[in-house]
Amino acid sequence: MSFMESQDAAMFNLAGFTLNIEERASLFNSLVIKKEQEKLPNIYLWGKVLGIQQDYLLAQSVSESLFDRKYYYTCDSNNWFQLPEITPEEAKLAELAHGVFTVILHMSTLFQKTVNSDPNSSETKLREEKRLTALMSIINYQAQIVPRGAYYRNLDHKIIKNPNFRGLDTEDMKNIDSFLHFRDGFEVTSRTLSERIEKFDDTIDIFESIGNDEPKGAWAVNAEQEGTATIVRSLQWPGYTFVHSTSPLSYASFYYGTGQKNHNIGFML
Repeated sequence: MSFMESQDAAMFNLAGFTLNIEERASLFNSLVIKKEQEKLPNIYLWGKVLGIQQDYLLAQSVSESLFDRKYYYTCDSNNWFQLPEITPEEAKLAELAHGVFTVILHMSTLFQKTVNSDPNSSETKLREEKRLTALMSIINYQAQIVPRGAYYRNLDHKIIKNPNFRGLDTEDMKNIDSFLHFRDGFEVTSRTLSERIEKFDDTIDIFESIGNDEPKGAWAVNAEQEGTATIVRSLQWPGYTFVHSTSPLSYASFYYGTGQKNHNIGFML
């Protein structure tokens, strides 16, 4: 899946980072325990946010709808806590935060400008836990990707993982349009049809290609291992990495960074 499971962790050696055996065992064992305690359908390692005092390890649980998720954090690799839900206003507020996470629990980020708040108020605060929730939600929406064909829409218009997906072929591995945003709300347009006219399939062309993202060059696609694996990196969210391998078949993403978006990417390309 596009969600990291224990067997996917070693694959990120290709991207230049991974968890060592001890970290892997501790983390994934603690996630299994959390899943059983909370009676969750699943729970996946999402990433690591580097902070000033220490670091956050983050995980997510995915509902049947795929896009309704619960988020969790730990600072010791063992005890997981659910992150709070946020309002749309808090999500907008979190996007104004550009500093590094302190990783001091219950610490609040102070903003001089508010979002849809009392015009007479000069400042407002957002707890760091809520900023984490916003960060995970935003990166999931803007950067989480899957290979074309990994999911399909059935006759009930439900998005399902494709059991017949065998991975992208060698040529598609190098093609940015073979990687799609894994998010809801995509609608087929005349532009989509013209771009995929030779091989459009309404059952699997259900997400938007990252090749349409602006600015152009916001993604780096690199084929590895003689075309049997591809690493896709977001330059807009430095630290977000997606790896797809056909031998063995696997695809997953992981975020490893400071939680800061690259707002200067338009000037860098």
